[in-house]
Amino acid sequence: MELNPAALALFVEGYQKIVEGIGVLGFDTQDANFVDTAVRAAKGFHELIHDQTQARAEVETLLAKTFPAKYTEMVISKHNTAFGVCPHHLLPVIYRISMAYIPTEKVLGLSKLSRLARLLARGPRLQEDLTHELADALHEQLQSQGSAVYIEGLHMCMAARGVGAHEARLVTSGVRGVFLENPATREEFIKLVVAPSITLV
Repeated sequence: MELNPAALALFVEGYQKIVEGIGVLGFDTQDANFVDTAVRAAKGFHELIHDQTQARAEVETLLAKTFPAKYTEMVISKHNTAFGVCPHHLLPVIYRISMAYIPTEKVLGLSKLSRLARLLARGPRLQEDLTHELADALHEQLQSQGSAVYIEGLHMCMAARGVGAHEARLVTSGVRGVFLENPATREEFIKLVVAPSITLV
């Protein structure tokens, strides 16, 4: 995804101030390792926060590319790793996202589910909101019988500061359609996504 020049310029300006603040704390910011740090940090931060106009267009294109559904059984993509930012502290969040839907007439290509998760995760949004955005997309835009999303998040605002709870994971779930209406379908999904993974390769 292309960098937004206006946003990048503001990020660089902000990181220059951060580097100055690091100097106030007694670190030698004249050290060669700090040359262009503000620019590198700004680009890195921008990679965690996608331009939403571009992201929405990519999501629409992605969800429009479907195949005819031959079956109406559950489709699951589990343990997709994605990255985002906490809107409260602007610190990184590492997500493990599992998603499912039951097709009606159309299915997505296999790679599209991972791509969808990564596109929507890249931004300063609450994990709860991300969970429900994904569930809505898989249910409404695919016109599926139902969708389910299960996310575990490692939040740096908890792990690297504050309570220092590096072992804690925030877990959120969202269900739509048959996953909401039928407890057995929902339980099948949860059982599959929380089962220990067996390495295939």
